Amino acid sequence: MTDEILIRLSNYLNFNEKAITKELIDNVKGCGVDTLQAYKLLLTSFLGFDDSIIFKRDYLDKMVSEMDRDYYINNPYYKNIRLENIKYKDWEFKNTKYNAFEAFVYDDFLYDNDLVIPRIGFFSKDYKYPGIYYKNRLWMSVTPNEINTMANPIRKAKGKVLTFGLGLGYFIYMCSLKSDVDSITVVEIDKDVIYLFKKYILPKFEFKDKITIINTDAYKYLNDINDNENDYIFVDIYHDASDGISTYNKMKDSLSKFEKTIIDFWIMDTIKYYLK
Repeated sequence: MTDEILIRLSNYLNFNEKAITKELIDNVKGCGVDTLQAYKLLLTSFLGFDDSIIFKRDYLDKMVSEMDRDYYINNPYYKNIRLENIKYKDWEFKNTKYNAFEAFVYDDFLYDNDLVIPRIGFFSKDYKYPGIYYKNRLWMSVTPNEINTMANPIRKAKGKVLTFGLGLGYFIYMCSLKSDVDSITVVEIDKDVIYLFKKYILPKFEFKDKITIINTDAYKYLNDINDNENDYIFVDIYHDASDGISTYNKMKDSLSKFEKTIIDFWIMDTIKYYLK
């Protein structure tokens, strides 16, 4: 059942993610249900699961959530790292948004006994978030999904932290705020990304002295360091689970020597589903 849900969800999120509107929600609410229940009914219909008892009974309630807009807006990164629209070569910083009731993935897969459940969220009002684009394609953003899927790695990070992939610096910013994090080394292969980060984002960090950025290939860097040089390693050099699978498989060999170091991969719960 999960495979079929993922196929239909992928099509919906790629081609029809704005299909549910305030007008549709209000029409369904007229039947005596609240906003969340109206959204679930509409999404069930758009996904073609109206006749599926299993979908409605086992998946729907755990899959769909109305997101708390204030919770994310008050995130320390959003409050302190404000980005203006900036263009540099093929790169561009700009704010984008989820429209009210637009569907998006908001967290890793949920494992519930024998079920694997994707998680879809929406806001009842427009929601803006920062993104960086490469050749007009969204390359990295700080969305609720980023915030939620980074929460556990940020919690686990301590001492000397090593991370692969710079992006907009959400992970390293949140780690830098922690008193039990002494230093953060970032390995990033793209010089333009490093330039943009150092010029426009790093100066806004309260604890920028904790940050060291190294411009090199992740696999080469891993081969040149020893197990006891870092306390925590976080790998985030892929866009989603589709390219994360190949990265994970390739990285396993390079990371096998690190027996004393805690290691995590971004969205690992989603990646492991596709590794089966």
